[in-house]
Amino acid sequence: MGAENGATVSSRVREDTCGVTQLDLAFDDGHLYLDRETARALFRLLGEVPELADDLADSRTRQTRFGQPDIRVHGGSTVPKLPFNPAAARADDHLRAVLVSWVRLVCEQRAVDYDGAASTAGMARWLQRNIVALAMTEGVEEALPEISAAVEAAVVVVCPPAEGGGVVDAELLARARAVRLNAAGIQKLASQLGGVFANLTARRLRTLREAGLVEPVPGPWSADWPELFLVGPVLDAHLALPARQRKRNN
Repeated sequence: MGAENGATVSSRVREDTCGVTQLDLAFDDGHLYLDRETARALFRLLGEVPELADDLADSRTRQTRFGQPDIRVHGGSTVPKLPFNPAAARADDHLRAVLVSWVRLVCEQRAVDYDGAASTAGMARWLQRNIVALAMTEGVEEALPEISAAVEAAVVVVCPPAEGGGVVDAELLARARAVRLNAAGIQKLASQLGGVFANLTARRLRTLREAGLVEPVPGPWSADWPELFLVGPVLDAHLALPARQRKRNN
């Protein structure tokens, strides 16, 4: 078993492009609350946060400008806009709060001390570096969708749709995730959120359900009542399905 297992591990290390080799070398799946595919996806997502945090910092102080740079006042003169972007600030604060909650949970459950930088990027790097401890933390099943939602809300702030509008507000997105809606309601909500969710239609929801990615919330419901879905998992599935398709095509 030893030689064969060592060869398998070595092969996995070479094939593991995201670098989560500690998942392969240290533990079997029985020790983790996440399967390896989900753990790797979480690892990759955390790796995207530091650069996103820099973009948010630029947007927050309006070093990255959207729209007209100045405000016209009475008399025709102009004054510079205030160096503050409230949408970027909300997205930044929300992303930071989400990461803080997961760092705290890992530290409490795994009895480890936090030794990372006191920043959004620092916490993301620490969680990535301690991916095994994170994967062994009870409740970590919610980490990927929760962090993914916070990241997506931030991305649409720093990279708004080309046509303008459709920027997803972090607080609005967080509230929307907890709502239960039927297919028509989800389509309407998605159009209001805009951005990457603009094409989340009732037909798209049916596709996600047929793929086994979403299920309606438990009843009992009357026969003529429409099925209800928790919005959060539907948004996550909508983002996840194309990503897997792109990966298969590479």
